[in-house]
Amino acid sequence: MSLIQPILVTLRWLWDPIATRINSARNLHKNLELLKDKASDLGTRRDDINHEIDQSKPEKTPTKECKSWIAKVGEMENKTEAIKQEVQGEKKCLRGLCPDIFARIELGERVVNMIEEIKVLKDKKFEDGFLTNAPPVKVEKKPVEALELTASSSDTLRKVLNKIQDRNTRMIGIWGMGGIGKTSIMLHLNNTPEIATMFDIVIWVTVSKSTTIRKLQDQIVKRLSIKITDESDDQVLEGKKYLLLLDDVWKKVDLSLVGLPNANEDNGCKVVLATRERGVCRKMGTDFDTKVSVLSDEEGWDMFYSKVGDVVMSPTIKLVAEEIVRKCGGLPLALKIVSSALRKVENVSVWKDFVREWKSPATSFIKDWSEELFHLLKVSYDQIEDTEKRHCFLYCGLYPEDHKIKKSRLIDYWRAEGLLSGKLSLIEARDKGEAILEALIDSCLLERCEGDDEHVIMHDVIRDLILAMTSLKGEEHKHLVTGTSVEEMPEDEEWTEATRISFLDHGLSNLPDLPNCQMLLTLLLGGNSELSEIPIPFFNKMGRLRVLDLSYTGIKSLPTSISNLDSLRELDLTCCLSLVELPEEVGALKGLEVLWVTMTRIKILPSWISELTALKCLQFWGSKYEFKIPCEVTCNLSQMEELKFMDFSGHCGTICESADIVAEEVSSLKRLFALEFHFWTVTSLQHFLQNSQSWRSKRLENFRFVVGKDVSGRSLPPWKKYERCLRYIGGAEEEGSILPWAIKEVLRQSNYFALEYHVTLNTLSEVGVQNTVDLRKCFVHECGALEIVVDRDGLEMDAFPNLEFLSLSSLSNLRHILCLDQPERLPSTPPLSAVNSFTYLRDLELVKCHMIKKLFSSGFMIRQLSNLVTLRVENCEGLKGMISEDEVTEYEALPKLTVVRLVDLPQFVSFFKDVRMSWPALKELYIDQCPKLRKLPFDLNSGAAVEKIIADPKWWDALEWDDNAIQKRFQLLFSGTLLHPLSQYFYDNQTHQIIDAPDEYFLKQQKRTTAIKIPATETPDSYQWSLMDRTYLLTSSQ
Repeated sequence: MSLIQPILVTLRWLWDPIATRINSARNLHKNLELLKDKASDLGTRRDDINHEIDQSKPEKTPTKECKSWIAKVGEMENKTEAIKQEVQGEKKCLRGLCPDIFARIELGERVVNMIEEIKVLKDKKFEDGFLTNAPPVKVEKKPVEALELTASSSDTLRKVLNKIQDRNTRMIGIWGMGGIGKTSIMLHLNNTPEIATMFDIVIWVTVSKSTTIRKLQDQIVKRLSIKITDESDDQVLEGKKYLLLLDDVWKKVDLSLVGLPNANEDNGCKVVLATRERGVCRKMGTDFDTKVSVLSDEEGWDMFYSKVGDVVMSPTIKLVAEEIVRKCGGLPLALKIVSSALRKVENVSVWKDFVREWKSPATSFIKDWSEELFHLLKVSYDQIEDTEKRHCFLYCGLYPEDHKIKKSRLIDYWRAEGLLSGKLSLIEARDKGEAILEALIDSCLLERCEGDDEHVIMHDVIRDLILAMTSLKGEEHKHLVTGTSVEEMPEDEEWTEATRISFLDHGLSNLPDLPNCQMLLTLLLGGNSELSEIPIPFFNKMGRLRVLDLSYTGIKSLPTSISNLDSLRELDLTCCLSLVELPEEVGALKGLEVLWVTMTRIKILPSWISELTALKCLQFWGSKYEFKIPCEVTCNLSQMEELKFMDFSGHCGTICESADIVAEEVSSLKRLFALEFHFWTVTSLQHFLQNSQSWRSKRLENFRFVVGKDVSGRSLPPWKKYERCLRYIGGAEEEGSILPWAIKEVLRQSNYFALEYHVTLNTLSEVGVQNTVDLRKCFVHECGALEIVVDRDGLEMDAFPNLEFLSLSSLSNLRHILCLDQPERLPSTPPLSAVNSFTYLRDLELVKCHMIKKLFSSGFMIRQLSNLVTLRVENCEGLKGMISEDEVTEYEALPKLTVVRLVDLPQFVSFFKDVRMSWPALKELYIDQCPKLRKLPFDLNSGAAVEKIIADPKWWDALEWDDNAIQKRFQLLFSGTLLHPLSQYFYDNQTHQIIDAPDEYFLKQQKRTTAIKIPATETPDSYQWSLMDRTYLLTSSQ
C-alpha cells in the first residue's frame, strides 16, 4: 500500500495537465461563447469610460493608465475576433475526416487564457481615477465683433506684432482712454493666427481695478488647468514659451509675485498689457508702448453708418448724424452706444432732440443711452489718486469744445483758486501744475496738442462727463458752462448756485446788471469780442471771486464795482484792444497776485499799481501804441516773481529818460524768476547784473532782454519757445570790436541771441565761442563790419556746438560763414579733426548778403553740417555756388538736408561744380530767379526722396540734362508755382505764437483759419492788428 500511494500521486500529477488540455479542447466552443460574452462586457465598460471622457472635455483628459487600459481593451477585441476566425477554420486530420487534436488543444488553451485576461481587464481598478486635468490649449479664441478693425487699430496691432517678434522686446504697453478700443486690439491680437505659431501658450488675464495677486493667480491657474496645491505656475511653464496678455491694468503688477517665470530674451516669453494710463507702462517697465488714438472722421462715420444703417443717408438726417459723429470725437464706445440708441430711427425730430439733450449736459442728467459710457469714463476719474488732481481735472471742463487750453494760464487759474495745496511760489505752482497735467495726460483724461507743447486739449466726451458731474444737480463744484453760440442768458437761480461760470467764446454782447453770485470763484468771459460794456453794479455780489478772465473782449473800461472783488487773485485783460485805462478801483484789490494787461490801448502803467503789494506776476505792454513805465512803480512790489514789460517781438514801451531808473528799481526785486525788459543802454544792464540778487543767485531762470535803442521798429523773429533770450542792438557805446562784459555774461546764459545794427564786430567769434555753448537760435542782422561768422581763431574750441538755427541777413560785408585761414597771431591751433562746430545746426538762412561768393568755404564745413535739414538762400547778388571748385565734396554729404530754397541769386551758377551728390533726404527744392543756374545736381541714383520741385516753367524748360532718363524722372516732380522772396514773422494773439510762412500768414484761431497774402515789396511796419470776431487779421495801415 505504501508503494501504491506515491504511484497514484505521480499519475495524478501527470494526468491533471493532460486532463485540463483535453477539457479545453473538448469545451472549445463552449469557452468561445464565454469569451465573446466576457469581451462584450469589457467593451461595454470601455464605452462607458469613453463616454465619461467625452463628457469631461476639454477640461479633463484620460490618464496615461486609462489610455493604456483602453489600448489593451482594443487589442483584446482584435485578438477575440481573430480567434473566432481560427475556430471557424479549425484544422482537420485524416484528410479532413476528424479534428486535429493538437491544434484544438492549443486553441482551447488560448481561449481559456483570454477569458482570464479579459477578467483582469474588466476588474481593473483606477485608484486615482481615470481622468486628469487636460493640458491647456495653445490659444483660447476670444469672441470679437465681426466688424473688422479700423485702419488706425490695425496699425497699432501691426506695431505690436512687429515688436513681439523683436527679440529685444520683452514687455509691450498699449494705452489710451476708456472706450478707445484697447481691449478690441488685445482680442484680435489673441486670435491672430501668427500668435499660435510663435508661442507654446497664450494666457489672457483681465486685471481690473480691484484685482489682487491672488485673483491674478486664480485666473492663471484656471488657464493652466492646475490646482493650487499642484506644481507652481513657473514649474508648469518651465521650458515653455508663453505670451501673457494683461487687459485693463490700472496699477503696477509685480509679475514675480504672480509666479510666472520672468519674460526675457533667452526664453522668448512676452508680456503685452493694456491700460488707460501711460504711467502704468512706465512703472511696469515696458520696452515699447503705443497710444491708441481716436478714430479719424472717416473711420468714425464708417463705424456709425455700419451700426445705424441706411437711415443716416436720408438728406434730413445726414447733417444731424454727421454732427453726432463729430461729437463722439472718434471714440469707438461712444459711437457704439449712440448708434444703438438711434439705429433705424427715421424721425428726424428724434435725432435733433438727441443732439439738443447731448449739448446741454449741465442742465440735464445722463440719459439711459449713455449710462454705460458715463460709468466707463467715470472709473478713470475715480482712479485719480488725490482730491487735488480731481479738482484740477474738473476745472478743465470750463473750456469750450475743441479748445486749446494754454497750460501756463490754466495752472495759474488752479493756483489762484487754491486748488494746488501748499503755499507755493509761481514757479513752484507751475512745476506742480505741469506734473498734474502730465498725470492727467497719462490717464488719457487730457491730450497733447500735436506739435505744440504749450497747450492741451480735452476730448468732447470727457468734457461731457465733467459737465454731467459738475452740473447744478451734480455732486461736485457747480459749473455753469454755456455752449459756443449765443443762447438765452441763464436763469438767476443758476447764477446763484454756481461756483464757476464759463462763457468763453460764447458770442455774448451783454451781461445782467447785478447777478447774485455769492458762491462764485471763477468767472471766464474771454473771447466775447462783442462784449463792449460791463454793467456798473455787475461785480457787487461776487465777493468770493478769485479768477476773472476778460481777455479778448471789446470792453472799453472796467466798472467801479470791481473794487468789491476783495478775494480776486488773478485778472486777465489780455488783448482787450478797446480798453483805454485801468480805473483806480483796481488799486483796491489788495489780494491781487496776477495781472495781465497786454495788447490794450492803455498807454501808461498807472502809478497806483505800486499799491498792489501782493502782486507776483505783472505783464504790461501795448499793441501798436507806445506805452510807458513810470518810476517808483515796481520798487514796492517786493513779492514780484514774474515781470514782463515787452511784447512778443521784443518791443518795450517808450520809457525814455526814466529807463535807467526803472531798470535800477527792477534790480531790487529779489524774488524774480522771469523778467522781460528793455535795457536802453549797456550801462543799465551792467547795473542790473551787478545789483540784482535774482540774477546773481541764478534764481532768474527765464529772461528776455533787449539791450540798446531800437529805432528800426523791426519785429523780432520768433523767440516764444526760448526761455533765455538776448537781443543786442547797436553797440555804439563800445570801444573797438570787443563786446561789453555784460553782453557776454548774459549771452553765456542764453539759448537765443539776436545781434542787430552792430557797426564794429568783424567776426562772431569775437563774442567768445565759450559764451555760445547753450545757444540754440541765432540771428545776425545789419552788422556792416561783419566779414566772418566763425574764423580759425574761433576754432580753438567747438563753436556753436548746440546751435540749431542760424539766420544771417543784410550783412553787407559778409564773405565767409566759416573761414579756415590761419590767423597770423596764432602760429598753431588745434587740428580741425578735433573741432566740432555747427554740428547740431538744422536750419541755415542767408538773406541779402551780397559779398559772399561760396556758401560753404570747404569740405570740412560741409562735414560739420551733417544735421542740416533746411537751407534757405535769398537775394545774395554775389553768390556763385555752394563750394569752391578745388574743395572735395563727398557723395553722401548733407545726409539730412530736406528742403532747399534758392531765390533771387543772379550769379548762382552751380551747386557743386562737376560733382554729384546723393541728396538722400531731399524732399523739396525751390528755385526762383537764378538765371545762370543751368543744371540740377542730380544723377540717375540721387535725389530718391524728392517729392516736388518748384520753379519758373520757362527756366525749367531751358535746363540742361546729362541724361534724358534724369530729365524724365524729375519732370514728374516739377511744379510751376513761383515763390516770392519774403521773410517776415507775425503774431497770433490767440495762441501767443509767432507765425512764419513764405508768402502767407496763417493766423489760426480755434476752428477757423484766416490768411492774408502780403506782397513781397511790403514790410511788416505797414501792417497793424485789428479785431474781428476774435480773429486778428493783418490789414494795411496805408
